[in-house]
Amino acid sequence: MSEDGADDERGLLGDDERFEHALGPDVPAVDVPSVSIPGEDDADGSEDAGAVDESDAFDADVDPEVSRTFWRLVLVFDVALFSIAVGPMFVYFWGDWSIGGPLIALGTVTFGYGVREYRAFRRSRAADSPEPAPDGGTETGVDLETDAEADEG
Repeated sequence: MSEDGADDERGLLGDDERFEHALGPDVPAVDVPSVSIPGEDDADGSEDAGAVDESDAFDADVDPEVSRTFWRLVLVFDVALFSIAVGPMFVYFWGDWSIGGPLIALGTVTFGYGVREYRAFRRSRAADSPEPAPDGGTETGVDLETDAEADEG
């Protein structure tokens, strides 16, 4: 401060030594990959050297039966979860058993169907590969006898 009480021309906040420059970590550097879009990037005739062929990236070795069963069961369990969650809400908040009751029943039946289909699929896959694994189960790691005993008990 000067003698007359006024701050110098830089002011109190202008003093670099009083304050830290960075209070957090440095911003990370990110390399953004480039993707060529078929049909749009081919118009100018230039091919990006770093582009990834998307048809190869998503071409996985998945058995079509496994894929169909998986997505069917995802849909089945989504319906079951929705119905089992929303049905009791209709009953509790609105007292409407005409909507809530069927939703609860739909969710319960759908969940039972999904469990039955999942177990049937596991059994069919275990029957397809009967080689015993070192742990005493089947190749997929499913021991049907232990599984059936756990379901009964």
